Amino acid sequence: MRLVASLSVVFLVLGLGSLPSSVSAGPVTFVTPKNAPNGSSSIQPGTTYTTNLGYAFKTGSSGPFDIDWVSMNLTSASNGVAVSFKISIHGTDNEIPYSAVASSTAYASDTVTVTTPGTSNTPFDVTFTSAEIPNIANLSLSPNTSYSLFVNSVLGGGLALRRIQGLTANTANDAYAVTNGFVMLDTFRNNSPQYKTNSSDPNTEVAFAMSFGGTASAPSAVPEPATLAISTLVVGGTLVRRYRRGRRSI
Repeated sequence: MRLVASLSVVFLVLGLGSLPSSVSAGPVTFVTPKNAPNGSSSIQPGTTYTTNLGYAFKTGSSGPFDIDWVSMNLTSASNGVAVSFKISIHGTDNEIPYSAVASSTAYASDTVTVTTPGTSNTPFDVTFTSAEIPNIANLSLSPNTSYSLFVNSVLGGGLALRRIQGLTANTANDAYAVTNGFVMLDTFRNNSPQYKTNSSDPNTEVAFAMSFGGTASAPSAVPEPATLAISTLVVGGTLVRRYRRGRRSI
């Protein structure tokens, strides 16, 4: 009976060892501006990819990467109205810093809708989740590859994307915080590189208040099933040997 009870414990532990370890998930940000916005740029009404506000970036080597959310800081001249616009992921025409802009290679786009605040010209934050940007969420970004993220095709509401303006020459890329090996390449407007609020002044570069990222999973501190299985087999073998020795001594 002692052997049966002991082996029952062994098999119970073996069964527990085969259970998957639990995981905890949380958001991870690939690109986000470092500072609060102090200006805004009107989202372009054109439907072609070259009529845009956006930035170019290059992914890290540990991909592929999934985009599960996109966040923006917006403002509008209209109050309490629904406004629609498009978010798109394209390729880039090159990978040169302060030169790269969106290419005609389209990977994914989604049309989203926001409701402006009750008071006009009031900045507000919006986050679009995978349910609201299904095409972008279903896209996997390849490692070590350049992409562009931009907005356009606004319909109504005089919507504007907030920006960090007054940056000194060749510093806009540094105005973004990046993770997972991502590298910023450029901020552009209407597909013109190195967007400035004053084209004659190099110290008026811009970074957009637009962020995106995915979801990261981290395993909990549960031993690997194989480790538990090996340990319990050793214990089981010891119990069986002790039982056999006891039987011989009777």
